[in-house]
Amino acid sequence: MQIERLGAFRLTSLSFLRIMIRKMMKEAWEIERVLFSLDKEGYGEASYRIITPQGLFTFIVFSTEISDEERSDRVISEKWDVTFALCEGIPSDEKIERLRNELPKQEFGRGDVGDLVWSRANKSGRMFHHVIESLMAGKQPDLQVLTDIGYLLRTTAVYGNGKFGIAPYEKIKENHSFSGTFQAQMFAVYMLRHFSFELVEHIACQKNPNASKLHPEIKRFIGTGNATGLGMVPFLINHPRLLHQWVYIREKALARVKNIHPTGKECKRFMGLLNKSQIYFEQSPVLDVNVFVNPTQLAAECAKMKTLVKEYMENGTFESKAVEQPWIELTKIAKESASIDMQELLHSLLIEVHADHVVDLENGFNVDEVYELVPEMTIQTLQEIMKKQYSWALQYNFSDKRENHYFWYRSVEKEEPRMGICGEEPGEDRAMPLHIAKQVQELNDVLQGRSEDEMVAAFLLHHPECKGIVKRIQSLDGYEYGEVQCNLLSEDMLPIYLLRCKLAFFGAERFDPKSNRWVRITLFQGAPLVEEIGTAFDDTWIFPQLPVMEETK
Repeated sequence: MQIERLGAFRLTSLSFLRIMIRKMMKEAWEIERVLFSLDKEGYGEASYRIITPQGLFTFIVFSTEISDEERSDRVISEKWDVTFALCEGIPSDEKIERLRNELPKQEFGRGDVGDLVWSRANKSGRMFHHVIESLMAGKQPDLQVLTDIGYLLRTTAVYGNGKFGIAPYEKIKENHSFSGTFQAQMFAVYMLRHFSFELVEHIACQKNPNASKLHPEIKRFIGTGNATGLGMVPFLINHPRLLHQWVYIREKALARVKNIHPTGKECKRFMGLLNKSQIYFEQSPVLDVNVFVNPTQLAAECAKMKTLVKEYMENGTFESKAVEQPWIELTKIAKESASIDMQELLHSLLIEVHADHVVDLENGFNVDEVYELVPEMTIQTLQEIMKKQYSWALQYNFSDKRENHYFWYRSVEKEEPRMGICGEEPGEDRAMPLHIAKQVQELNDVLQGRSEDEMVAAFLLHHPECKGIVKRIQSLDGYEYGEVQCNLLSEDMLPIYLLRCKLAFFGAERFDPKSNRWVRITLFQGAPLVEEIGTAFDDTWIFPQLPVMEETK
């Protein structure tokens, strides 16, 4: 649970959007456009009806004209190119009118329990306009622009689970089309991708009736963008049992597949995945901010892994040594010689090649988050839990100013999580309690000299300030993946690692950090199109290569 390793996670076959795509394709959901009232510039509204075996839903989009100055990925923004919602059933005229008024306000708007998701997105200025101009000229977009950017619209926040008065998580927890972790949010983003295709084709056609349509191969290569900032960090810290469950499922899947003795066919498929990954990273743009390993290095490391796998396929050896458990041996070699990013990519590919062995785990990501104080627990038992699961927190020297460099707080404007520098910026008196390591140390200090037989209840009468951290430690007994083993106050802490961790569970790729506090990513790049639902589906669409087009028409 070290932050650097969490920050190297990549998507797997168990990522949330992969689960959603498989369900949608398996159940052959019907998606029909029922309204497309856009002017020649693409402003107006659109609506899509979704029929699943379990229900009927509506995806509603409002496309609005805003200036370049108003377009921002920050949470504090108040205007966006597109706002959209996923709703249950067929909305009444009254509800549609309410959405027209409320949805574009986002944080300042109000939904109802029939709304599952609210979100907003901005255009990728360069690619959006390039695609329209290309189609108007009867051509397909330039492949270099596609690979440099990879999306037409970029979300800045996707809200569910009761935000703004919309449906709470409990409503869709069981026996629902979107039961499962973040399934409604993932589907809404998938629908935004579909709308982005229809939007650019509409604008191009309005300006030239003979304009081209996007080629299916190019559409498939285009995903949905996302810009994510510090808001994901408090989520992971404030939901430790959920974090444990996510990582536990991933580790359980990895343990299963590493112990598989692969067939020749599986080795060949694994070699194909390595080759596909190598090409994908060779084609990926070089990162502006060197927080993660650059794609070019990952591509080179993929090539080295291919050499090892080829040797095993031909001789049954790695580096001329006989191998009994090839995947275990391969991961050991990677741990000794490859970057953390390559190690975690290797883990993702191993899960991918044996996806059928772990598919039963996809329904195990949910967990009841109940955190309760156990007043009758003895101090001895509490200290045993701390020794077992929190020894990592005792390594930091909090008398060193560098370990107390930052504090975390929420802005007044939109409750946006932010970081401030202690002693230099206002807000320290309203700091969020994300300093788990420091709280553990403080508790450890005050526990010294207490009787082992003393009950927690009696201890807290004298130290009520410790109640929160005591309850957390008690509630996480046995949840060994619940804590990010890092001091979030440290000057050296890079929050972007935690952003990437959560985004990898979603199924994100193309991590493009813009600083150590926010990142742009791409979702659904390579995923099947709406018009392909109901056709034969091969769940091997990740790490797509640039389309090879005979003619860019």
